[in-house]
Amino acid sequence: MKVEQLIVSLTELEKLKTVERGQNVGNRKESSAEHSWSCLLIADLVIDHVEESLDRLKVFEYLLYHDVVEVYAGDAKFNNPEEMKLKQEKEEKALEKISSFLLNPDRFRRIMSEYEHRKTRESEFAKAIDCIDSCVRNLNDENASNKDGFTEDLIRQKYWPHVSKFSITEELFEVLMEKLIELDKVQ
Repeated sequence: MKVEQLIVSLTELEKLKTVERGQNVGNRKESSAEHSWSCLLIADLVIDHVEESLDRLKVFEYLLYHDVVEVYAGDAKFNNPEEMKLKQEKEEKALEKISSFLLNPDRFRRIMSEYEHRKTRESEFAKAIDCIDSCVRNLNDENASNKDGFTEDLIRQKYWPHVSKFSITEELFEVLMEKLIELDKVQ
């Protein structure tokens, strides 16, 4: 039974690779799995520059699972008010569906709750990294332009509450924003 349940878990969660995000990688859309990997990489590079000691494994857990609900809920683009209205309800249903087939659903629910409600400094850092990743992706996206509907005000409104909690992510964010504006990728 455990092996069959593991196979269901593995095959269902692997579908994160097929969930398209709004940002491009070359001539295609980035997948949510690629975004999660990129967040893990950024966190690993940045965590040593945080002024306080953070539990790297907890940060990695949050980032590994933070968008896994998108397997069923899809990615909601924050410049699309209609998608954002439905985001929480869709993600709650997806959380329940995923919890129904995992061998340790309580651990998954705990990780997701801590991340979503920013219950730990590590979850706050993980969210800041999530924001930084989107800026890096836009910087590398040759097709990104200021016509995509992402204004400086909108990005700041969405990301500032998170990136400002750590001086290194605040500094990274400001430099990335300057570059995005300079390259005319943000209005």
